[in-house]
Amino acid sequence: MSGYMDTTRIPNQQLQEYARQLLVFINEYEWLTHAYVVEFFKKNHWSNLPVKWQQCLLGLTPPEIAESVMDDVTTKTRCVWPLSLLAYKATAKALSIPRYPLPEEEQEQFGDSDMGDLTYCYRLHVKPKKRHEIDNLARVINSTCSETGTRRVVDVGSGQGHLSRLLSFGYGLSVTSIEAVGCHITGAAKFDRKVQEFIEKKKRKIGEPSDTLGSHTVPPEHVVCTVNPQITVEEFLSVINTSCKQNEMDNTTSNPGGECKDVKMNVASSNKLTDEERSSCSKSTASDLQRDKMSCDSASSKLKLEDSSFLLAGLHTCADLGPTMLRVFAQCQSAHALASVPCCYMKMTCAVENSKAKCKAQLEPGDSLQTGGLFADDVNIGKFESYPPRKLFATNEPSAGDAKADREFDAESVDSPSNSGGVCSKPGFPMSKWVKGQKGCDVDFEPLELGCHSFDVYHNRLKENDPNLIIQGYRALLEILIQKQCPSLIQKHAGLRLIKRALGKIKKGHEIPFEDYAAAALKKLNLEDDHEASCELRDSLLPQWCNLITFNCVRQLLGPVVEALVLVDRMLFLLEQGIDSRLVPIFDPRVSPRNFVLLATKR
Repeated sequence: MSGYMDTTRIPNQQLQEYARQLLVFINEYEWLTHAYVVEFFKKNHWSNLPVKWQQCLLGLTPPEIAESVMDDVTTKTRCVWPLSLLAYKATAKALSIPRYPLPEEEQEQFGDSDMGDLTYCYRLHVKPKKRHEIDNLARVINSTCSETGTRRVVDVGSGQGHLSRLLSFGYGLSVTSIEAVGCHITGAAKFDRKVQEFIEKKKRKIGEPSDTLGSHTVPPEHVVCTVNPQITVEEFLSVINTSCKQNEMDNTTSNPGGECKDVKMNVASSNKLTDEERSSCSKSTASDLQRDKMSCDSASSKLKLEDSSFLLAGLHTCADLGPTMLRVFAQCQSAHALASVPCCYMKMTCAVENSKAKCKAQLEPGDSLQTGGLFADDVNIGKFESYPPRKLFATNEPSAGDAKADREFDAESVDSPSNSGGVCSKPGFPMSKWVKGQKGCDVDFEPLELGCHSFDVYHNRLKENDPNLIIQGYRALLEILIQKQCPSLIQKHAGLRLIKRALGKIKKGHEIPFEDYAAAALKKLNLEDDHEASCELRDSLLPQWCNLITFNCVRQLLGPVVEALVLVDRMLFLLEQGIDSRLVPIFDPRVSPRNFVLLATKR
């Protein structure tokens, strides 16, 4: 694929064929996507590679691995590669969507990024990575709003409101931000007030009276709401329209400083909420929300809420939130445009459910998924955590990617009856009817987790011969010691988190011998140190750690292919609803690995 993808330029059949090729390739190399690097030594993954591949890749150094395996063009190799390996790399590269932002001349379609001194809009408590993301996405959103003639943005999953703040104060857009965690909204309101104070001081300094500040001083509206897959379009409109009504009332009573509005609601059933959601969001039934919408409609207002168009935006919408946004956008007439940057595909309920079904199929007779077997004492009935038990699904620690899994999902929600006429709880993948009709379309947890790795970041680490890379070898050897002493520890998500925390406390682990690293890790896990076994593993297996890095790189070639499949499926879903879309890389992948924005406008 070349350039960014645009369904107005690509025939439907060509896009479908591209999705088919992606799916075939991923299924062909399922043995690679399901092989976790942390079990490289335990399961002897190197032996699973074809013999001729092993011979060509044996003993490569990290810089050689980067050049020969991960570079787009292989300039030199130690020996002639077999055609099967050449074909594997070439196909993976050809099927991947280009990840680097468009040239400057092509970015002119999104407008000029030089808006003057806007740093005050997002400099407070914002790290460079986030600055890079919100600066580029805000420019694209503003351009799309101009293209569609709308000046209103609904920012879903807004966090502490950094993107909303830039859109509101920097670009003068009317912004409603929706966030599930109440404390994030409280922090966002505080930052809004600080920005307003900054602007007022700056205006006074240049002699401009504060009463002429204009629309660029209107803060975002913040709403505490959990947008679950069960939400209907009517409920979603009630949430954002109630916010607008509240804003009008506050403006008539003079509410300066961007106070957080008391619009707290949850559109999910109360029995589906976590403790955190219950504490941060007040419970409202669907009928309550409908009454709110009716009162909103009847209020005298210059802005007709039901008729007002808006752009639906989301920066790194995690798990089911991304697919839910697409369904709301497709069904809501008021939603005229979409700008969605997805992430964490493996956290989607469908990925967890597919892995859960696989676990069920491999349970021993008499075991129960909820009350015994692999999941005993690990999850509550009806709950399934995002990382499946590692007897079947191993985490890749320390991961070369940026995939994080510290959130729980409600597995029962997949089978919940949907509200009539609403956006029901449907799989996040596949979304399109066409991909659903293809054989082997039920991609599960492992390949989706692989699709969230930081390919370009890891590539740079290899080129620089990062000394920390050997920690991956240490971790794979430690896995053998842990499984020998306490196999149950790696079968539970709580155990995996315990291991991750323990290893995170070992500072500069790459500078100490493996036996010392193992002793420190086992002590933190309350396991016995077996010095003799550690030394034996060090002598027999650690010299092969470069082969582990090579295997990881061969496997990581599939990551961008998996991500391409998920994103193209979403484009096909929109196309089936009669909506064209574009897929554009807008972030530097070395800074922000999940760098694609899915843009869509309704004509």
